[in-house]
Amino acid sequence: MKSHLLLTFLLLVSTVTLAGGGEETGEIRPRSADSVAHTFSLNVVFVGFQEEVVDTAVIESNVKRSYPYNYENYTIEHNFDVSYYFSNTSYYTALQTLILENSVNGTDTTSKVNTTALQIQKATGEKMSIFLPQSGRAIDAVAVEEWFAANPYVAGSNNSYWFYVMNFTEFDSPDHSLEHWYNLTELDFEANNQRDFWRLEQDNILNPDVKFPYACFTSNSRVFFIDPSAFQWYLTWARIWWGLSVSGPKYQYYYEDLDEFLTTHDVGTSQGKTELAYYLAGWIEDGLSNLLAPYLWVSTEISEAQSMSIQVKVLNNASDFGYSNEFMSWIINETFAEEAIADLAPFINTSVVVDFWNLSDYPILKDIFEGAVIEKVGGWTYYDGYQVWDGLYAVRGLYFDFDAADIVITSYVFLEKNMSMMVYGGEYTGLGGSGQILVMKEVGRYFKDDGVSPKSGLGLVFIHEAGHNLGFPHTFKHGIAYAGDFAFDVMGYYPYSFYFTQVRKDCFRRLIVDFRVFSLRALLEE
Repeated sequence: MKSHLLLTFLLLVSTVTLAGGGEETGEIRPRSADSVAHTFSLNVVFVGFQEEVVDTAVIESNVKRSYPYNYENYTIEHNFDVSYYFSNTSYYTALQTLILENSVNGTDTTSKVNTTALQIQKATGEKMSIFLPQSGRAIDAVAVEEWFAANPYVAGSNNSYWFYVMNFTEFDSPDHSLEHWYNLTELDFEANNQRDFWRLEQDNILNPDVKFPYACFTSNSRVFFIDPSAFQWYLTWARIWWGLSVSGPKYQYYYEDLDEFLTTHDVGTSQGKTELAYYLAGWIEDGLSNLLAPYLWVSTEISEAQSMSIQVKVLNNASDFGYSNEFMSWIINETFAEEAIADLAPFINTSVVVDFWNLSDYPILKDIFEGAVIEKVGGWTYYDGYQVWDGLYAVRGLYFDFDAADIVITSYVFLEKNMSMMVYGGEYTGLGGSGQILVMKEVGRYFKDDGVSPKSGLGLVFIHEAGHNLGFPHTFKHGIAYAGDFAFDVMGYYPYSFYFTQVRKDCFRRLIVDFRVFSLRALLEE
């Protein structure tokens, strides 16, 4: 019996490695039967910086490079050997040429935050128009990432990652009327619509045609590029909306881009040079901690799973307003979630099954929903998300097949007019974890202003919440580190991606292998 189980575990470990395209997991140093340490090389390349003003020693001392995490009875450590390089002029020029060939310069071509209006909405709860136009150069983010991946400044191995830190202040005007940024086309797959809206608090007719400039980016490679000189509004929005308490040179990127920083700090002085190093370290550590070494709460159950069933009950309480089940049937396409999970974990056979139900036909669920009303204000109803979550979790055995797969994720979607779900004192669309997903998206948000044309479906929300159920955190750390959220990853808030980035797929697959190796060791010791 033991030999049979041993063979099974060996095959499972082999499957993970091969299904990942033969990817290396980094140098592995077993320290004991219940711990392992991985070491990776991180090449940080400065492009467009004068070497004499960038103090890499100060940066090195302000970037966390070791991340030990505890899992059940295991300790898994991620260490990064960081090397710093400064590109030569020819590399800078080649990149500059690539950017000019893959960018558009125009007037009012992206959005920026009206900080005064945002602060008013934050303080009063009144819906506001919070975006203004910004002119400048929009650069194809995907083209830049692909160029870096194809033209590494320094060679690496299969356990290497690259951060490119760029300075293109030359593209910007001193008065900031002209800026530069990175962007890409972001599509909602179910609606077949280009994303032009922001979070639910600002997802209304007051904020049409929102644009999304990026200052950093990674998607399908082991490259993360950072341009502190690039324009973006997201970090300003996050600082104000989430009430971040961030101060000092290391977190100045929440207040100033590199252009502004250099006008307020004299890098010709020792103090200015040190403060620039702190500033750059803030960007680098944010990306490193969120993207290369996040804490994924993977469990033994997840690591050993070979099948997963996501069962979705769409509970319609808005049919009297013209939103029939047939009319709403487009909002979730099972294929998109299945493809995204297969791309992340091809060793887990995933199926998604969706049923549309009228909420009135299920009195237990209806009572849970209606019993969680916090208040009704101005024709809008606010629900206690935690109360709904707990109530649904307690009765899910009545509505779902828990024998369908190794992992079963039970999912509820409520269709209702003029509603919001309140969690942590704020409004949220979805919750996910502990084998459950809850989505409460106001029915009008699925459509454009005409009330008929599809605007956004549920696929992205479901993949995001399924990611939480598989152990993924967000691409940012609440309260402190949000630059990682520029990664084009489904676990972010800022991007509109249906997929996981390559760097985070690496993290997940590595942990699966680690857990299976630990299980194999335990088996051998029996």
